[in-house]
Amino acid sequence: MKKYLLIILLLNSSNWLYSNQTRFDFNHRENHIEVNHYRNEDELLQFIESITQTHLIPGLSISIVKDDRIVWEKYFGYSNINQNTLVDENTMFILSSVSKTITVTALMQLYEENLFMLDDDIDNYLPFNVNHPDYPLTPITFRMLLSHSSGIRDNWNVMTYYDGDPEIELSYYLNQYFTPGGEFYNTSLNFTDSMPGTSYNYTNNGAALIGLLVEEISNQSFNEYCNENIFEPLSMNNASWFLSEIDDLNHVALPYQATSGSGDSCFIIGCGNYDQNNPCFCDFACIDYEDCCSDYEDVCGEGGSGSNPENLTEYENYGYADYPSGQLRTTSNNLAKFMGIYLNDGVFNDVRILDSDTIELIKTIHYPELNSTQGLIWYYKNSNGRTLFGHNGGDIGSLTEMFISFSDNLGVILLSNTNNYNTLIQIENAVLDFAEETDFMILGDINSDNFTNIQDVILVINLVLNNLYQDLADLNLDGVIDILDILQLINIILD
Repeated sequence: MKKYLLIILLLNSSNWLYSNQTRFDFNHRENHIEVNHYRNEDELLQFIESITQTHLIPGLSISIVKDDRIVWEKYFGYSNINQNTLVDENTMFILSSVSKTITVTALMQLYEENLFMLDDDIDNYLPFNVNHPDYPLTPITFRMLLSHSSGIRDNWNVMTYYDGDPEIELSYYLNQYFTPGGEFYNTSLNFTDSMPGTSYNYTNNGAALIGLLVEEISNQSFNEYCNENIFEPLSMNNASWFLSEIDDLNHVALPYQATSGSGDSCFIIGCGNYDQNNPCFCDFACIDYEDCCSDYEDVCGEGGSGSNPENLTEYENYGYADYPSGQLRTTSNNLAKFMGIYLNDGVFNDVRILDSDTIELIKTIHYPELNSTQGLIWYYKNSNGRTLFGHNGGDIGSLTEMFISFSDNLGVILLSNTNNYNTLIQIENAVLDFAEETDFMILGDINSDNFTNIQDVILVINLVLNNLYQDLADLNLDGVIDILDILQLINIILD
């Protein structure tokens, strides 16, 4: 009865609502999604639930962005197995190397302010010099650094994992890594044999240098700059570089490392050639994952699976000094807002983060003779017949994927708290298949502003009062816009 009284009130108050919209509003839900092909969605969900259980993916969060909005979000499994904490819309995962896409975005914002040029020597902007020991007179430029062609190498002997946040500052770590005589300096392990600009070598410490350059050029700490210029404008309220800045650590997914089994209890941990001491280790640079993972049946046997939870080891959340390369924690729906700017020429939800020309610059392959897939940090990969643009990440108890299909103007995000690469790629391809074949619509979003709220009720009321018809407003599909559609819309909002 109360609902009908509310409808009558709205019908009699349409003009008042137009002039006082800020005083009356329903709570809205951004992810109340209606999918036209229910059968396909059900099949997808069954597939994901089955494969995550079989192959021991403890927790998984998935988001799809289509055109200019988040159109699909789903959550699976546990962020903390021992506490039975389910993954939900607030679960934050460590992004690992997907974090680098945030880092380059921050730097390119400063590029747009004409504070540096891509072919400038980075030494002109740092408090210390970064010189290749064999080629000290060859400058390392921003373009080289952003394209992984700087001649910098990761020395894993000094790249320490800390319990919780890193215990040393970014500037100190990098100073000691690149300065001769420094605590972490090693000529042969910190640099490649090639002159800067002549070979490709993926490097985390190069990405960390990008973060430090943001600090030096902006005169802000890197995390503060990201908060002010990326996270806050995009309303990424659950995004943080440091655990100490997260209000409730129960929302942070714990990492789980999978170990190998045998026979029916075996599951793929990655890809590559089988090594008993390093089973199924994945080469994340593989262009076609199927070539990397062709040994799955040989290792695990026909129908091999990972149904034994004893093969999962739980770890505490960790950090490292080169944190701009991989330490960001956020939710899939928050990250989807960020990915949306790369789908929509630098804008998402009417918030401009980058200019369209800058987006194109990031998408450009600057050294095709060195690597035919590498843009500015972001890169291209071929998967299941698709050309995708984005980045992935992998670390202890972490595998993440964020890729865009420009041909379909959609992007997918998968965040997990384990290290099962082959399985995650199977899920990614299934989600892409589903997204390409599905027409998404936010149920009740009559004015197509990405929300279902009082504005949509007002629009339907006026359609009723003026005896007009609109397809999106015909919620019960009876060919008429009337009070029944208003009732259904209010039920959607109040659900």
